[in-house]
Amino acid sequence: MTHHVPDFEALYVRDPDPWQVGSSWYEQRKLSIVLASLPKPRYRSAWEPGCGPGIVSAALSPRVGELVGTDVSPRAVQLAEERCRGISHLRFTVSELPAVPVESPVELVLVAEFLYYVADLSAGLEALWATVEPEGHMAFLHWAHQPHDAYRSGPSMHADIAIDCVDRDARRLVTHVDDDFVLDIYEARQ
Repeated sequence: MTHHVPDFEALYVRDPDPWQVGSSWYEQRKLSIVLASLPKPRYRSAWEPGCGPGIVSAALSPRVGELVGTDVSPRAVQLAEERCRGISHLRFTVSELPAVPVESPVELVLVAEFLYYVADLSAGLEALWATVEPEGHMAFLHWAHQPHDAYRSGPSMHADIAIDCVDRDARRLVTHVDDDFVLDIYEARQ
């Protein structure tokens, strides 16, 4: 089956918020649930791959000491930098899995709404897990349907992630299953 992954750069050039993360009730509700579900009140360090225009990064900023946000789209990174200007503990860069832009392990990795576009899920998960420190948290959040332009659906991917986490001996701390999204938060073992 041939997949036509979106041209994320073109999407962000046309519209600074192509998924209406800053305005739709669905996106705002989902963000509130994610933030409320994080097991710790504050994290020393975090990585947000697929940060888009920085809306989630800005919402997460009071809860982290340092955050690196990355996206495959240079325009999305530029928008995130503009949105978060003045929040000195947030840094943004262009990066695509399996590249890892963080120098040392982080306490939190927030993986939201992009893994279905990664062709090699195993390599992507390996890169993500390599960045989280022991007892750190890995949050996976995806649409509970099949994007027409993606390699896999959110639910089938979360099932694959759950199997991968068993193999890694990662402990599931949170599961939220909604009509429209799936959230799983795991703790990395030592």
